[in-house]
Amino acid sequence: MVSVMLIVLVSCGNKAPGISNESAMPDDGPFHADNDIAMTVCSLVDAVRVGEKLDTADYNFDGILTDGQGTPLYTDIEGNPGEWKVRVVNDDEARICNLHLGDLMTDDLRNYIISSLNLNSADLVTAYINPTDDKEFIWLYDIGDVNVSFSETLIKTPSDLEGIIMSIAVFRK
Repeated sequence: MVSVMLIVLVSCGNKAPGISNESAMPDDGPFHADNDIAMTVCSLVDAVRVGEKLDTADYNFDGILTDGQGTPLYTDIEGNPGEWKVRVVNDDEARICNLHLGDLMTDDLRNYIISSLNLNSADLVTAYINPTDDKEFIWLYDIGDVNVSFSETLIKTPSDLEGIIMSIAVFRK
């Protein structure tokens, strides 16, 4: 009987409620964020489609956007998770663009977003080189009364590093 009571006391002892020290320790695992770019684009498309006035307080954002798995979309040239900017341009237009050069896989990203919007090649209105800037290529998709465009501009830094700045625009026709 004494051994049973000793086991009960030991198993119940030091069980203070609250947060354990282990959960308070920072995790040194891979970077994770919950700002999925496809969900952001879909939200903007839905808002514009129903005629909601885009509000800067609701949509403007600076930070890391992810692939839906919590993984940043690219790594900048300094090895940090790539940063993005989401900006409301007016009541029915918003733009999303990466802020720095890095290893952004633009074709994969464009396909991920197109897939999330349930678009296909039939929804592609045009793809062309910007006549005023031959370093910019634009894809324009028609989603009924809303357009989504993807612009890729090749940038070269003074130190000869090259990369792409991608801009995604959601706007009413």
